[in-house]
Amino acid sequence: VFDAIMNFKKEEAAKLIEKLDIKLDSEDKDKEGKPLLKAVMRRWLPAGDALLQMITIHLPSPVTAQKYR
Repeated sequence: VFDAIMNFKKEEAAKLIEKLDIKLDSEDKDKEGKPLLKAVMRRWLPAGDALLQMITIHLPSPVTAQKYR
């Protein structure tokens, strides 16, 4: 995916996006290079949601954390 988008291989990138079932907005489809890569990665691997979930799972509650301060 990275190679196809960053080397401006539009046909190959379009096939990969379709195979991965990534839904892009019409304005995202017009982008090229790094902006397109960011849009695709945001839809394909939403890291923000995963990081937030991991933080909430692993951080202790404020009451528990206060004991360590």
